[in-house]
Amino acid sequence: MSQGGSSSPSRPPPRVSKPSSEVTKAVSLSVVTAIIGYISTSLIQLRARQHTGRLERVNEQLKELYGPLLACVTASKSSYDAMVRQVGGPNSDNAGLQAAVRASSYSPPAVSYRLWVEEVLLPLSERAAQMVVERADLLEGSTIEPILLQLVAHVSAYKVILRQWREGNTGEHSVIKYPDEVHAWAQREFRRLKRRQAELLGVAPKDDRGERSFTQKLGAEVQALEGAVASGRSPLSKL
Repeated sequence: MSQGGSSSPSRPPPRVSKPSSEVTKAVSLSVVTAIIGYISTSLIQLRARQHTGRLERVNEQLKELYGPLLACVTASKSSYDAMVRQVGGPNSDNAGLQAAVRASSYSPPAVSYRLWVEEVLLPLSERAAQMVVERADLLEGSTIEPILLQLVAHVSAYKVILRQWREGNTGEHSVIKYPDEVHAWAQREFRRLKRRQAELLGVAPKDDRGERSFTQKLGAEVQALEGAVASGRSPLSKL
């Protein structure tokens, strides 16, 4: 016993128990699961946004460009065919009408031709060209289809021709031909986008029989649109 009183023996510090390997594994698994769940959710949300974006673009393409463009060029084609029959006669064709128009600028066919161009054909083509210029951002691909550029150039040239006609130069004709292929192109692109729209909506056919049925139904829709334009039921046919 030491002088001045007794002292209690020193106590060792408390031991800190280390987590067992099972606990460590459980925590690690929870963290990894949470990370995987977060990544999976983010990817699902990203794909959903991408899908929605693609569908919205296709819808806008059909509504703002390809649908109205098809209606315009269909109305233009139907109107031109009607003009050929009315001005040149039931057995006339385009070549015969053009020959009659160029033979004499004051002949009845030439006068009727200029009236059709000014009142019907040019306004329709001008509307189609306007859509191409104003909504070129909705076109497919990185370049503009050459026949669309030809359509715009044809309309621009005919504005000058029309002014010359009004000034009395009725023998003037544009050297930039109307692109007759634009109707088939617009019809083909419209159908292709309708097919893509159906795929994005999940209603595309799964087999050959469904493919034929879908194609036939889509063809009927396009023909109905063209029929409405040709018969005057479409507002675009009255431009």
